[in-house]
Amino acid sequence: MIPKRYACIFADRSSGAVYRFTVAVRPVIGVCLALLAVPVGYTVQSRWTSHAEIEQLRLQNARLELENSSYRITASELTNSIADLQDGLTELSSRLEVAALESPAFNKLPDSVRAASPASSIPEVAPTDTFDLLGGLLGSVDQRLQMIRHGVALREALSDATPNVWPADGWLSASYGYREDPFTGERDFHPAIDISSRRGQPVYATATGRVTKARRNGDYGNLIQIAHGFGLVTRYGHLADYAVEFGDTVKRGEVIGYVGSTGRATGSHVHYEVLVNGRTLNPLRLLPDTDAISAN
Repeated sequence: MIPKRYACIFADRSSGAVYRFTVAVRPVIGVCLALLAVPVGYTVQSRWTSHAEIEQLRLQNARLELENSSYRITASELTNSIADLQDGLTELSSRLEVAALESPAFNKLPDSVRAASPASSIPEVAPTDTFDLLGGLLGSVDQRLQMIRHGVALREALSDATPNVWPADGWLSASYGYREDPFTGERDFHPAIDISSRRGQPVYATATGRVTKARRNGDYGNLIQIAHGFGLVTRYGHLADYAVEFGDTVKRGEVIGYVGSTGRATGSHVHYEVLVNGRTLNPLRLLPDTDAISAN
């Protein structure tokens, strides 16, 4: 059993004095424990605080990693979107320029036909300082781009459907409008132009379309009719023979038949008509001005 008190004796040899101290065990132990508790507590507190700070830093670092990853992904997606949209706008601009060059007759079509292909302007997108604003702008531009893409596709289709090349090599022997009928001598309306040429010369489709007639048809003789869409139809009469059949799809410049004099004709030529929504149109309005008529 541990004693409750200890006696400490100190003696001075020079004087012979003796000093005696009695110390209680429990208070001494309490003081020692208190003295030890201070550094131990400080150490524990420091370690706990450091651990908490480290955990907080880890959480902040994790959040920053997630945010940085999100920003990187967002930036990459927005960069790709900008690049795709810019490429799309450049492509559409180029296609519009090409279509305009390849089809100078486009602007000469009646308004009712050209209305099927509305003109659209190319939007310009300015850079912004925030992802949200840029993302919103990109969404708006993407919708606009889809509208433009649809409009350009219609314009290209109308350009392909516009009959703007001569159907055969030769010379213009009869114009569109009123003239003296070559058989009766009376004044008569001629709904086409006649291009005289040697028998058997090729006749070309003047625009892309689908053959809706390839048969003999009264005064027209051997007739080919092509529907080009947008209400545009072309007819080629008095042919000697056919190079296409009903239902065939033909491209502009493709041979569809051969010059002849079948039907009500005074010589070898092509009777060439252009119809817009069922009404005839002077083909010369859509053909290039030239001294020598050449289909190629």
